[in-house]
Amino acid sequence: MLQAINDRIKGWLGIAIVILIGLPFALWGIQSYFDDAGPRYAAKVNDSEISANEFERAVSRERQSLLRQYGGELPIEEKALRERTLTQMINQRVLEDVTFKQGYRISDAILSERIRQLFSVDGVFDRERFEAGVASFGMSIPMYEYTLRNELRLQQMQSAIVNSTFVTNDMVNKLAALTEQTRDISVLTFNVEHFSTATKPTAEEIKQYYEENLQRFMLPEKIKVDYVEITSGALADNVEIDEQQVEELYDHYVKSAAGREQRKARHILIQANENKAAAQNTIETIKKELEQGADFAELAKKYSQDPGSAAEGGDLDWIALGEMVKPFEKKLFSMEKGSVSDVVETQFGFHIIKLDDIRKEPVAPLATKRYEFEEEIRADAVASMFYDLSEQLASTAYENPDSLDIVVEDLGLKLKTSEYFSRNQGEGIAENEKVRSVAFSPLVLEQGSNSDIIEVSPEHVVVIRMVERIPAKAIPLAEVSSRIENILKVMAGHEQTLAAALEAKAKIEAGEPVDNIKSDGVTLENITALGRRDSARVSDAAILRSAFAMAPAQDGKKPVKEVNLISGDVALVVLNKVNTPENILPGQLDQVKSEVIRENAIRDFSSALQMIKESADIDRNMNLINKVD
Repeated sequence: MLQAINDRIKGWLGIAIVILIGLPFALWGIQSYFDDAGPRYAAKVNDSEISANEFERAVSRERQSLLRQYGGELPIEEKALRERTLTQMINQRVLEDVTFKQGYRISDAILSERIRQLFSVDGVFDRERFEAGVASFGMSIPMYEYTLRNELRLQQMQSAIVNSTFVTNDMVNKLAALTEQTRDISVLTFNVEHFSTATKPTAEEIKQYYEENLQRFMLPEKIKVDYVEITSGALADNVEIDEQQVEELYDHYVKSAAGREQRKARHILIQANENKAAAQNTIETIKKELEQGADFAELAKKYSQDPGSAAEGGDLDWIALGEMVKPFEKKLFSMEKGSVSDVVETQFGFHIIKLDDIRKEPVAPLATKRYEFEEEIRADAVASMFYDLSEQLASTAYENPDSLDIVVEDLGLKLKTSEYFSRNQGEGIAENEKVRSVAFSPLVLEQGSNSDIIEVSPEHVVVIRMVERIPAKAIPLAEVSSRIENILKVMAGHEQTLAAALEAKAKIEAGEPVDNIKSDGVTLENITALGRRDSARVSDAAILRSAFAMAPAQDGKKPVKEVNLISGDVALVVLNKVNTPENILPGQLDQVKSEVIRENAIRDFSSALQMIKESADIDRNMNLINKVD
């Protein structure tokens, strides 16, 4: 329960993040989804438009995410995908508008700190990584900062709703008692091999079953495809290493290592507050005492107004670049080990700094780092070549849908042919589920066109086209006759076993003791204090589910439920007693309380969102929703 609720909260915020700052991917062979007529936006929320291009990018991201998650096959129809994506974007835009109007704000300081957290390496903000990351999102820095502010504002609203949600102790106690409840049960298992007296089915019965269930006895449709592929591994041999690039990477590494230098320092702080002159006089007096040989740590304990370090003699521990305010940092990183600074003024007041120690990351020689840098250069070059060739492959195959010959000629690729494969099984390139899914799509199977580009893996893409097709056909009855015979015998045996179990069930419901039911072919197991999570104590998960699905006994009659087991046996689950826990640990109560609060927060948020949407002016462009290839 806790995990399900947690997933739902994360799901909403995850959708927001995906729509706002999800990584873009290449859009190959996608045509415009809107005509000259009609609105050029996907939706209008109050006076804010969601552009058609923005919508199509979001749909593409969501589609690719689902394809990766479900092995190359969309779990929903394209129209449903488009409707869901637009609803998410409208929800996002509505929430952005209302959070701003309700006064939620993200200061520059909070925004800067969040960016610093996202783009730091070993605790040091990496400007190059930040710029590269923003560029990879397809955004400018101002656009990224704007969207990140929106995301953080929505988190503020979510936190406000969670913090305003409450639950009574009585409800928590009742839910915890229900969660920790145990049950005493009896399980009567009827062995199918004992009760089955099924005889060999007749030829007519076998034939009838074959005809009524013909789809179960079909040889699947199979096809063979031609394909061209691009792999990163095949491109690596074409990369030449530039010595200048190696040296530049090494220089950057040396500078980066120097930037991770840390300094152990102490300081004495006199806060300026309202009387800056008095504070300056005090710090100057302390400076003179230090010059006369006074102990720095003792003076820090005596005078420093920094509550976090004064008692420790002003000790600030190890400090890296970017962790202190600029004037303090500039002075500290210009000092010699063991030296004491002049007075330094910051927004916190006046400081005197003592540098106790310096530690630096050891710098490896170029010979040691060369292989690493060469691999990095090679990987970057291959990634660039792979992207460019993939773009060419996608566009050329799309523009020439009736053949792969021009693709082979223009890109210098080798035309390959697969073995026959079905929708569910294949070898070689067809071992990949994405490839099989696309191969049996209408575009390839019915229209006979080149496929869109298929990402087998991040380093492997292919384009395919069908060359041969073998339709599905029925397996001759003679080849499956023995198989059907076994099926019919199992079915008949199960019916006989179930009949015996139902007869026993009627006796128990009439008041006969469970112990009297035990006989040849029937085993009895009594299980006490069975918990909801005690799956290891039962032979089949269905027994556990049934035990907690039954209502407690009424009028002295014990509830009984028949259960079909995976083994083919039939079980009767008898509920003897429901045990309510006397004492529930505080930790369990806290967990249940947290679950309920989260669930209530989701409900409150959903209600708030619905009310907000009802008062908003929302216009959907249904032409874009219904535009499905």
